Amino acid sequence: MVDIQKPELSWWNVTGASSFVLIAALVSLLLGTKLEIPLIISGIRCVVQLSLMGLVLDDVLKTEHMSVVIMMSIVFVLLGSYETVFNRTKKNFKGMFPIMFVILFISNLFITFLGTAFVLKTEPFWSPRIFIPVIGMLLGNSMSSVAMGTERCLDQFSAHAPMLETRLSFGASRYEASLPLAIEAIRIALLPVITQLSVMGMVNIPGMMTGQIMAGTPMMEAVMYQQCIMFMIAASSTLGVIMSVAACMSILIDKDQTMRHDRIIDNKAMYRYIPWKKFKHRLFRSKTCCGIQRRKKSIADAED
Repeated sequence: MVDIQKPELSWWNVTGASSFVLIAALVSLLLGTKLEIPLIISGIRCVVQLSLMGLVLDDVLKTEHMSVVIMMSIVFVLLGSYETVFNRTKKNFKGMFPIMFVILFISNLFITFLGTAFVLKTEPFWSPRIFIPVIGMLLGNSMSSVAMGTERCLDQFSAHAPMLETRLSFGASRYEASLPLAIEAIRIALLPVITQLSVMGMVNIPGMMTGQIMAGTPMMEAVMYQQCIMFMIAASSTLGVIMSVAACMSILIDKDQTMRHDRIIDNKAMYRYIPWKKFKHRLFRSKTCCGIQRRKKSIADAED
C-alpha cells in the first residue's frame, strides 16, 4: 500500500483558499443579491473562531476533568443560542434567547450523552476527544434546523393570523388552532436533515468521515462512526425543532387563547443594516458595472 504523506498547511494556504469566498462575494455584488458583506464577515468569523478554537481546545482535549468538558459544552450552547436568535432569523419573540438556550442544551446534551455512552461506547462517556467534537457537530446542525423551524413558525403565525383567530373564536384551544401550522413548520425545518441523510455516502462524503480516512482510520470503521453521528444529528435536530416550534406557538398564543402579535420582534443583525448602496457606489464609481446597472435602469424606465 502506498504511504501518502499529508501536506503541511500554512496561513498562506488559508489566504489562497479565501479567494474563493472573495470571488463569491464579487459575483454577489455584480448580481445585486446583497450577500457580499455577509459572505466576507462570515469568512472572517470562520478564521477567527476556528483559530481561537484551535488554541483553546488543544488544552481542553487533554483535560481529565468532567467539569471542564461540561463547561465547554455550555459555552458552545451559549454561542449557538446567540447565533440562532440574533443572526439566523429575521424575526424573534420576547424571551427567545433563554428559551433557545434551554432547548439547544437539552436536545444536544441529552443526545450526545446517549450517543457517547451507549452507541459509541466511550469510557468515560465525557471523554473530551469524543464528547466535545460530537456535541459540536450536533449543535451546528440542530442550530440550522431550529432557526428554520422558528422562523417558519413566526412567518406562518403572521400570514395565517385570520385563520388562527377564527379557530380560536370557535372554541379551539391554542394547541388545536396552531397544530396544522406547527406541523408544517416542523416538516419544512427537518427537510434538509432528511435530504442529508438520504444522500450521505452516495453524493456527499461528510467531513468527519473524510478526516478519519485522512488520519488513517480503517474505511468501515469510519463509515460506522459516520452513520452513528448522522443518526444522532437527526435525533437532536428533530427534538430541538419540535421543542422550539411548541415554545414559539405557546408564546404567540397565550394561555387565555389570545394571539400576541406584540411579542414578535424584528431582528436587528448588524450586517443587515450596512449601507449597501453607498458601499457599492464607493467601490464602483462608474455608472455601469458590466452593463448590469444600465440594464436595470432601462428596465425601470420601461416599467415607468
